[in-house]
Amino acid sequence: MTKSLSRLFQLIAILVVVGEPSAAFSQDSGFGRRQVQQMLADRPDMKGVIDRTDPVHKWVVDGFQGKLIGQRVYWNASSPRTGRAAEHAAPYGHYPPFISISGGTDTTPVDKWAVIVFELHNLQNFEGFAKLAADARAGKLTADEYATQCVMLEYDAQMRTHQFFAKNPLPESEHGQDRWYKTWALSDLPSAEEFKTKHAVPGGSRSNFDYFKNSYITQILPYIESRPK
Repeated sequence: MTKSLSRLFQLIAILVVVGEPSAAFSQDSGFGRRQVQQMLADRPDMKGVIDRTDPVHKWVVDGFQGKLIGQRVYWNASSPRTGRAAEHAAPYGHYPPFISISGGTDTTPVDKWAVIVFELHNLQNFEGFAKLAADARAGKLTADEYATQCVMLEYDAQMRTHQFFAKNPLPESEHGQDRWYKTWALSDLPSAEEFKTKHAVPGGSRSNFDYFKNSYITQILPYIESRPK
């Protein structure tokens, strides 16, 4: 397998593990602080939502600093290539993990904070996504099985994101149009079994099932078919 292909499989896991804000947090966490400063410079509309003393801000700094996954996370100023509100790339080899969020106005400032928190949680599942990709390449998972299990990893991350914001809410915006935060991060989620049955299916409106299945078909299946028989 080429190095570029290996990296591509890691990127399949693009696009939720919640922890409490660290009581021992220090704003002197230089790398994480600089990443957040750069994020706010690139997305200035986020500046007025919360300040540096807010527990969400502190937790995000911790996340970039590396306290959540054991290594530093980099800010990527480009808008997500997938067209989504946010995405991340998992660590692989010498490639560090990074997160990018939309620079457009379709994603509100509050929603940008919501999705950066989600992606930091989702990054904590990177080993799970990598294992699923490896199992799929080994022929242990069908396209539907792979997509379903990826969706359930995201469900796990979304659940912990929901729990995080229940304890550390963001302020409401004047316009109240923060759909990601209000209807996705704050709304109650069904049980895992109910979510799997109703949403981890083709066309699921509350999951990335179709995205993951397409990733299997376009990236993993060609690798499987190219292996010597």
